[in-house]
Amino acid sequence: MNNVRCLRCGVVNLVTDEVCKVCGAELQPPFGQGETPHQATSDPSTRVYGDVISPFEGPSDGIGPTFHLFRKNLWLISKIVFVIVAPFEVFKALSVDPTSIDWQLSLGLIALQLMANVLVVPALYYALLMVIQTGNAPSVNEAYRWSLSKFGKLVGACLISWILTVLGFVLLVIPGLILCIVFSLVYPVAVFEKGSAVDALRRSAQLTRGRRWNILGAYFVIWILVAVITSAASGLVSIFLLNGVMFWPLGAAVAIINAIFAEALTVLSLVIYLGILRTLESAQSVIE
Repeated sequence: MNNVRCLRCGVVNLVTDEVCKVCGAELQPPFGQGETPHQATSDPSTRVYGDVISPFEGPSDGIGPTFHLFRKNLWLISKIVFVIVAPFEVFKALSVDPTSIDWQLSLGLIALQLMANVLVVPALYYALLMVIQTGNAPSVNEAYRWSLSKFGKLVGACLISWILTVLGFVLLVIPGLILCIVFSLVYPVAVFEKGSAVDALRRSAQLTRGRRWNILGAYFVIWILVAVITSAASGLVSIFLLNGVMFWPLGAAVAIINAIFAEALTVLSLVIYLGILRTLESAQSVIE
């Protein structure tokens, strides 16, 4: 099947597609139909992400670019996370007594945190792709305006993947871990590609097939680093609590910082997704 490479982000699309499934740019005819490779790449707006994202062939192909993107765009990531997470953490710090949380309240707080993450992820994807493609960071308002159009399908896909993963952990730990890796690309697929929520799950399973050990390795390294940072920050709050000091702004600030660094896993999911798309470019159509 013939493919058309997006001149903006470099992703290979089907020849019948009118716009790129990743960046939404209008697709141009292949080289040789009125345009030369030099003409296609001379415009700075056609910058591809090949200089940032390499084909995903091993854990290091996910870990290195994730470090690079997160470090270079820490302030941008912080602003996007702060807009959603800060009000929630301030409300929790002022309204919830940490010594009297029951299972129902815990479940409600977890649900709110997951929904906050569903709001943050598409905006973060959009912002990082714009930085990669153009070198310019969009405003937080622009990123969230774009992300709201992805909210419905993303919620559906995430709910299904969460339920299946939790069931996998309840039945046996190993099936739950396997499902975590199988559904690790549900977020970027649901955000960038067409289809239903169920299609996003199927597509994630397809893209991760044959690469799951590499994906697990990349996630394990990033998760360990995030856990070390967040544990150190949370330990500071625990020291104050053990000494009878209840200072809610500190607790809220630490929770916000932890949420910012936790988005390193979101950045990793985008890196792996784009890396796998690049891996598929030379061998097959992105959508079979």
